[in-house]
Amino acid sequence: MKNYTLILGESPSKGARSPILWNKTYEHLNIDQKMYPKDIIPDDFDNEIVKIFKDKFYLGGAVAVPFKEKIINYTANKNEIISGPKAVNCLVRKEDKLFGYNTDGIATANILDKSVKKDEVEQIIIFGTGGMGKAVISEVSDRYTDAEIFIVNRELDCFFYRNGQLIKTKKRIDKKLNSVLINCSSAGYFNEIEIGKTNKKVLSAHNYFVKSTDKYDILRDCVTKLQSFKNILFVLDVIYQPEKTILLTAADYLGISNQNGLEINLLQAAIGFNIINKEEKLSNILNIMRS
Repeated sequence: MKNYTLILGESPSKGARSPILWNKTYEHLNIDQKMYPKDIIPDDFDNEIVKIFKDKFYLGGAVAVPFKEKIINYTANKNEIISGPKAVNCLVRKEDKLFGYNTDGIATANILDKSVKKDEVEQIIIFGTGGMGKAVISEVSDRYTDAEIFIVNRELDCFFYRNGQLIKTKKRIDKKLNSVLINCSSAGYFNEIEIGKTNKKVLSAHNYFVKSTDKYDILRDCVTKLQSFKNILFVLDVIYQPEKTILLTAADYLGISNQNGLEINLLQAAIGFNIINKEEKLSNILNIMRS
C-alpha cells in the first residue's frame, strides 16, 4: 500500500479544494501519493480518528470544519496548540506521532500584510470565534501589536485577545479609526456543488452587519454598516464559495478594497503541503498550485 494524505471533515468530498491542489502538486513533483477527502459523521469522529491514526501509511494532511478544534486532543503537541491558534487545519506524522499545525492564520495574516500598510492600521475587527477565527486572531494579534483588535461573535459580544484567551469587553468599536474588517465566520457561505442553493446552516452575512432576512435588504444593511465607518482600509472575507459574498459586494459598491478567501485557501494549502514535504520550496509549491 502507498503512503497517502487525507482532508478530514464533515463533507470535504463536496467541493474541498485541497485534494485538487495537493494532487496536482504531487503529480507535478512526481511524488507517488495522493490526498483523498474523508467525510466523517460528527458522532463517529472519535472512532474514525483512532482508525485513521493507526494506519502507518497515513502521513497526515488537512483538517476541515467541524473538527479543527476537536482534533487537538489527538495531537502530540496539543499544549502548544492550546496556547497558540487553538485549532488545527494541518496534520503531520513524525516519528509515529501526529502533530497539528494551523496554516489558516499564517495565510490570512500574509494576505493582510500584502494588502495594507501596517503603520496605517489602527483597528482590526475579526468576526467569528470558531477554528478559523481562533487561528487568525492568534496570528494577527502577534503581528499587529499596535492596532486595537476586536473580536465579535454571532451574539455580538466583543472580545479582546490577551495571553491566548478571549476576554469579553464592554469597550465599543471606534468607527473613527482606520479599520480592517476580517470575516472568519461561515456567514455568507454556500456550496457551489448545489448550484444556486444557499446553505441553510449559515447566515447570509454576520449578524454585526444585518438586521434583515431578505437578500436585498441584507445587502443594503451591509452597505449601511460599512458606511458608518470613517475609513475602512480593507475588507477580507475567508469565504470563497461564492467568490463574492454579500459583504464583499457591499464593499465593492462603496469602493472599499476587498478580497475573498480563495488566495488564503491556496496559500494555506501550499504551506501545509510544504510542512509535510519539506524538501520542496514554498514558492515552487505555490506556483504549481496556481497553474
